[in-house]
Amino acid sequence: MKKTFYRYIARGFWAPFGFGLGVFCLLLLFGSLFDKLNFFMKSGAGAGLFLKYILYQAPYFIVKMTPMATLLAVLFTLGGMMDKGEWKAGLAGGWRPLDMLKPLLACAVVAGAGQFALQETAAPGLYMRAEYLFEGKMRGRDDWQRLVRKDVAFSAGGEAFVTAKVFDGRSRSMQGVIASVYKNGRLALEINAASAVWRQADSRWDFQDGVTIKYNGDARPELAKFSEYRSAISVRPEDLVLEKLVPDGISLSEVLRRVRRLEAVGAPSAAERTLLWVKLAAPLANPAMALIGAAMVLLAKKNNRYFSFGLATGFGFFFWAVIIMSQEAGNAELLHPAAAGLAPALLFAAVSLWGLRRARAV
Repeated sequence: MKKTFYRYIARGFWAPFGFGLGVFCLLLLFGSLFDKLNFFMKSGAGAGLFLKYILYQAPYFIVKMTPMATLLAVLFTLGGMMDKGEWKAGLAGGWRPLDMLKPLLACAVVAGAGQFALQETAAPGLYMRAEYLFEGKMRGRDDWQRLVRKDVAFSAGGEAFVTAKVFDGRSRSMQGVIASVYKNGRLALEINAASAVWRQADSRWDFQDGVTIKYNGDARPELAKFSEYRSAISVRPEDLVLEKLVPDGISLSEVLRRVRRLEAVGAPSAAERTLLWVKLAAPLANPAMALIGAAMVLLAKKNNRYFSFGLATGFGFFFWAVIIMSQEAGNAELLHPAAAGLAPALLFAAVSLWGLRRARAV
């Protein structure tokens, strides 16, 4: 009897959830169309390229709109139970309010798990493809990921240091390169080259068109020209200059790798650490939205589907805005990364629990 009752309530969740997810994704899609359509028209891109851009962004839309769809599903399901008298019948039959909310919370957790799986698998890669189409193909920005840097300097491991006038992470090459290798604190070898190229097969940097200068204590330095010099420097190009951080185009594992690289060179990583917690906390938005929806229905004690849809839309975007503001506070180091990531879901969950207590549901 208990399982049948729970299944009955849970079944009512998924139809409005699917409907809401589709409608909210379309709203986000239309917003993206109005924002980007002008660029596509000016570039003369065909409809096929534009459709590809939309298709690649679809998983991103789903990830962002899942909490709003969860809120709408709870509002519709619980509101329907109120209208049909099923809620009162359940209470008369000895069911506690919390017992009747458990199936909806379980559905919200399942929706959150699906959101997290999509967020960490298909969504980042496809989002980056969409960004490449828009920034690279449509706007003609060859270096939209900021992989070309001027006047860079880095440690090449041990006592080796490299400076370059231009570092190009796209072609894995450098121009105007000077490598200095020290032994016991004294300069032992200097390589001054016009360019350097990363050889993937050997995992080494090859220097081209330059000179080597070997220092032997107080003896005269040995100077030798070369057209190609295979060095022992093996630090990978991707470990030297990080591409532009695109929060929606990177998975948790990639964020962790990025944090480690930044730590290795002593660079600030507040944005990456905050993003890590934001991604970890993302699925928690679904149970938080479910609790908020339950509190709204039980406090209002009446249901209107059009009002519920408007409420879910407005409140969902408000929740999204709070997440963005909290993330920006974390990026600016005004909040600890963990607080910036977890605070929105925990805050809204606390408010909803207060509402449920007022409604005597918990």
